[in-house]
Amino acid sequence: MSAAESLRLPLWRTVSGFAVLGSLVAVLLALAPVYINNMRFSRTVREVVQSPAAHTADDNGVRDLLMAKVQEYNVPVHFGEIRVSHSDGHLGVQLKYAVHVDLGLYRVDLHFHPEATAK
Repeated sequence: MSAAESLRLPLWRTVSGFAVLGSLVAVLLALAPVYINNMRFSRTVREVVQSPAAHTADDNGVRDLLMAKVQEYNVPVHFGEIRVSHSDGHLGVQLKYAVHVDLGLYRVDLHFHPEATAK
């Protein structure tokens, strides 16, 4: 048996390897848009909290500013789920939400916790 023959994999191992890699790519492609949307939404939350309008608004005003962005990004957050805090002259905002992703044979809930603080 030559060295080249001993390195060849049986066909079923090659097919199985490509099937596993294909499955991983499919899961990545299904989850990536949700994570990218969360990244953009988190950046927007920080921008809203740092805006002058947020510092002059009361708690409900800050929530209203954020709810406009929630609708823009289609994030499943309700008005009452936005926590606004004021401590030592800092404005803080915390949100929690979950996005349901159906992967065909499996359904996964991705939980996100964007938050921002500004002086």
